[in-house]
Amino acid sequence: MTDYIDPELLGIALALGLGLLIGIEREWQDNKPLGIRTFALLSAAGATAAVLAARYGGLIIVATLLAAAALLITILRQWTRGADRGTGATTAIAALVTFLIGAMAASGMWVESVVLAAAMMLLLHWKKPLHRWVDRLGAEDFEIIARFTLISLVVLPILPNKTFGPYDVFNPFQSWLFVVLIVGINIIGYLLFRFTSKSSGLWLAGLVGGLVSSTATTISYAGISKRQKQFGAAAALVIIVASAVVYGRVLVELLLVAPELIPHAAAPMAIFTAVLALMAFFLSRQVSHRKLEAPEQKNPAQFGMAVGVAAVLVIILFAVALARDLIGGQAIYGVATLSGLTDVDALTLSVAQHFSEGQLTAETSWRAIFLATLSNLVFKTGVAAVLGSPQLRNWMLVYGTSAGMIGLALLVLWP
Repeated sequence: MTDYIDPELLGIALALGLGLLIGIEREWQDNKPLGIRTFALLSAAGATAAVLAARYGGLIIVATLLAAAALLITILRQWTRGADRGTGATTAIAALVTFLIGAMAASGMWVESVVLAAAMMLLLHWKKPLHRWVDRLGAEDFEIIARFTLISLVVLPILPNKTFGPYDVFNPFQSWLFVVLIVGINIIGYLLFRFTSKSSGLWLAGLVGGLVSSTATTISYAGISKRQKQFGAAAALVIIVASAVVYGRVLVELLLVAPELIPHAAAPMAIFTAVLALMAFFLSRQVSHRKLEAPEQKNPAQFGMAVGVAAVLVIILFAVALARDLIGGQAIYGVATLSGLTDVDALTLSVAQHFSEGQLTAETSWRAIFLATLSNLVFKTGVAAVLGSPQLRNWMLVYGTSAGMIGLALLVLWP
C-alpha cells in the first residue's frame, strides 16, 4: 500500500486520526477547553512540523512546539478565567496548521499541502456534527474505540508478516488481521445499528461487511445472534447482503486483472446477485415487523471468540493446502471448492491470472470462480448454523441452502 501512497502523507493522515481519537476522549469528558477538532489539528501540526524538519532541520519542530505551547497556555488561561470555551481554541491551532501548510506548499510539497488543507477545512466545517456525535457516546462506546485502537494500531503492526510451519500457512500478521476484521465489523455494525434507522443500519452493515470480509461478517453476526436471541433474522439479513456484495467485488477484480473474462462471468453472477438481493428484501420485511433493539453487547470489541475463530481458520488453511497437494494442480474445480472455503479473492485473482496467460479457458475460469463463491456461501451457512442462535440457524438453512441450490443449477445449466 505504501508503494502507492506517499509515506509522509500517510504519516500526516495517521497523526490526524490519532488526534481525533484523543480528542474524542477529551471532549467526552465534560467541560474541557480542547476537544475533538483541536486535538486533531494539534496532532496534524506536529506531523507537518516533523515532515518539514526532516527536510530542513530540527529547529522547525522546536519552533512549532514552542508556538503550540504558547497558544495552549493562552487558551487555558482564558478558559480558567471563565472565557467562552470555543473562543480561539480551534481557530488558534488552525492558524498554526495553516502557517505550516503554507511552508509545505512553498517547499514544493504541493499534494501534501492540498490534502491537509482540505482535511482541515472539513474538520472545521463539521463542528456541530462532530460535537453531536461525541455527545452521544457513552463510557462503553469509548471503551470499544480504545480496545479496537489497541488491537489494530498497537498489536497488529508489531507482528511479523511472514509465514511459518508446514505449507507456510501460519502468518501471525494475517491471522491477527482477521481478528481485527472480525472485531472491526462487529463494532461498525453495532454503531450503524445504533446511530441509524433499523433497516438502513442493517443494509449498511451488510454492505460494509461484504466489502471487507463476508466471512468475518458472518462470524461476527452469528455471535451477536447468540447473545441476543431475537436478532436472528436481522443477522441473517446482514450475512445475505454481505454475500451478495462478494459477487460485485469479484467482478471488479476480474475487470482489473482479466477484463476479457467479464462477458462470460457477468451474466450468471449478476443473476445470482439478484437472487440474493431478493432474499435480502424478503428478510428485511421480516425484520421490519419485529421490534429490535441495538445488539446487547457489553463490549463489541471483546476478541476472545475472534482469536479462537482465527485459530480455526489457520487449521482450515493447512487442510486446504494439504488437500491441494494431494489433489494436484490439474483438478481446478476441486481446488476452487477448497479455496472458496477460506478465500474467494485469492482464488479469483489466481484463476484470472492463469486465464490471462492462456492456461485456462474462459468457461473453465468463470465456472471455477463461481464454484469458489458457492463454496464460500455454503461455508458461511455452516458457520452461521454452528455459531449462531437457533433462529439464525433456521433462517440461514432456508436461505443459504436455497441460494446454494440455485447457484449450483446456474453453474451446471448455464451454456
